[in-house]
Amino acid sequence: MARRRHQRGIGYLTLLLLVFLLSLGAGKAMEVHATRVQREREAELVDVGSRYREAIKSYYLSAPDGQRKYPSRLEDLLKDSRHLVVRRYLRRLDPDPMTSQPFTPLMAPQGGIWGVASRSPKAPLRLRRPDGVIANGAAPRSYGDWRFVYDGSDR
Repeated sequence: MARRRHQRGIGYLTLLLLVFLLSLGAGKAMEVHATRVQREREAELVDVGSRYREAIKSYYLSAPDGQRKYPSRLEDLLKDSRHLVVRRYLRRLDPDPMTSQPFTPLMAPQGGIWGVASRSPKAPLRLRRPDGVIANGAAPRSYGDWRFVYDGSDR
């Protein structure tokens, strides 16, 4: 009977250790999942932002009578009525994949919208900025520092 009294609690401690290890594993799995989701959204941000950039480029370069100008609003990319036949550079205005909100339009010095930027304050996972992205500053601290801009230089 004395031997049985000394063994009390060992099963409880083992169970506590097991619960602790399971919670550590679950926490790590959730962290890995969150990183994977952020990487997917980051790739989608680059894809959608590049589509906006290419649509702005097409709008700018297809100006009738050589009067090149940027769209005054993003909705102009959906339906360009400057031509006899209506042109569409985007099918829809996709939201920012990081925030699910509309992109922030970036105004050109000569007027009009020459690009878009994310509203997300999250730090990017990529160490190098993607192709076609102008970074606000040497090392972008957030996705909002990534600028998808067509500046009229690569004709």
